[in-house]
Formats: sequence, C-alpha cells, structure tokens
Amino acid sequence: MGSHVDGRADLEVVLPRSGESIRWMEHGYPSALARWHHHIEIEIHLIRKGRGMMMAGDGMVPFDSGQVSLLGSDVPHNWISELDPGEVSIPKRDVACQVHPERIRALARIFPEAGRILTLLRRSGQALVLSGASAHRAATILIGMGAHHDLDRLIDLLTIFRIFIQAPRREWTTVVTPGYVAEAPDGMTERVNQVLAYITAHIADRITLEEVAAQAVMSPSAFSRFFKEAAGINFSALVCRLRTARASLLLVTTDLPIARIQSLSGFGNAANFNRRFKMETGTTPRAYRRAYRH
Repeated sequence: MGSHVDGRADLEVVLPRSGESIRWMEHGYPSALARWHHHIEIEIHLIRKGRGMMMAGDGMVPFDSGQVSLLGSDVPHNWISELDPGEVSIPKRDVACQVHPERIRALARIFPEAGRILTLLRRSGQALVLSGASAHRAATILIGMGAHHDLDRLIDLLTIFRIFIQAPRREWTTVVTPGYVAEAPDGMTERVNQVLAYITAHIADRITLEEVAAQAVMSPSAFSRFFKEAAGINFSALVCRLRTARASLLLVTTDLPIARIQSLSGFGNAANFNRRFKMETGTTPRAYRRAYRH
C-alpha cells in the first residue's frame, strides 16, 4: 500500500511466504495496515466493503465498494473509511496483492511479450483506479487469488495486469499528479498519521493550522514546512481536498440536500463551497451529483 525510504510515509516491509514472490492478503478497518505508508512493491488493491476517501501521493478521490487500484512502487497511500453511526469496524474491507517490481522487470527481459506490463507499471506511479466492468473483473480475480498458489497465482496476477492494460479509457483514471515527489524527515510518520486522523475526525468543524500543529507538538511555522515536505501539498490545500472528497462522496451516495452536505463537509457558506468544489473537480456540486449519481 505505497512511499519511499526517505520517511515521507511509514515503510512497510513486505515478506511473502517462503517459495512465493506474490503476497496476497486481506484485512479489515481499522487495521495497523490501514495507515499512510509505502513500500517498494507494486500493489493491486480492492475495497470490498464501505466507502470513504482514498489518498495517494498528492491526490485524493472518493471510493466505494468495488474500487480496484494499482499503486506503483513508492507511492504513499491510505484509505479512510466513513463509518456509519454505531459502526466501529469493517471486517475484511481490503484485499490486496503485492509483488516486487524487479520480478516484473526480470519477466520482461526474458519474455518481450510482457513489455506492455512495464509501461503499465510506469503509469501506476500515478495510482491507477479502475471502474465499471474492468473493476468487476479484476476484483473477482483478486479475491479468487487468495485460494490459489504457485502457477495459478502468477496467472491471476498477469490476468489482472492485462485487465488494466486493456481497460477502455472511460474505465480508468489516475489519482497522483505527474512528477509528484514527497520527502520528509525520518521519524515523522507517526505525526503525519496523527494529523490525518485529527483532520478526518474534525472535517465538519473549523480546522486551524494552530490546532493541528499542536496535535503534532510543533509550532505552526515548523508544522507548515514539515507538512509540505511530508505530504507534497500545503496544509490548507489538503484540508480543502479532504472536504471536497467528503462532499463528492455524500453527493453520490446519499440523498442529503446540498446545503446539508456543505455543512457536513466543513464549508462555511454556499459561495465558498461552490467555488472550492469547482476548483477541485471542475464542476459544481449539483452538476457533479447529476453526472455521477449511481
């Protein structure tokens, strides 16, 4: 689930079982694995249940059940679920498989036919997200991979890569800005995750730089510099994106009035909500609901 050993996100050490190069796993939410983190391995990830916000690099998008993503090597990421009232966890929310990119490069050196996978992996640095029929096919294979071993698991992996490669343009999108690079001092991961948790919990409230800096036990000026290095985005811009992502999710998944969604997403007034939402999505909240409502 992805960043870099320079400390910009928590490093996860991926250890497949002996004799295997493809690691398959599932876990619920909350989980020690559900955090802002990174690893060198390529990851294919499925959200099996729930909805919320996906964060990858400097981008974020709403997610719903059935979302399938391909995350490139060293792309920091996290999925934050919206829990319903009284809900404390989502069992088996996530299914994922991970493979070291050098394994794929070695395959392409031996089999030229695998060359298109290398092109796909380069694109995965922007965090690819499938939708529609392509997402459904990839999700089915990824879930089934858990019962497979040896050659069958390798075939599953290559089949999922093929689905990403052949997905029609309308069924895939990217999350991370091209050229994104995030760097942060070592030892700061816990502070980043603490800050993200605080912002998410108070997204409907007025959030100030001073309040969040206090959560990280830093001065506002030091925190501002640190956060820009750690997340690759200004603090105020991140809060705006998180609020827009919350609003986008509520617009598509609920019948709540737009004024209520504005309030629940932390926007102070309708004019600011419409301006910020259009700046982030390219359209108004009302038009977004009409275009993307299931």
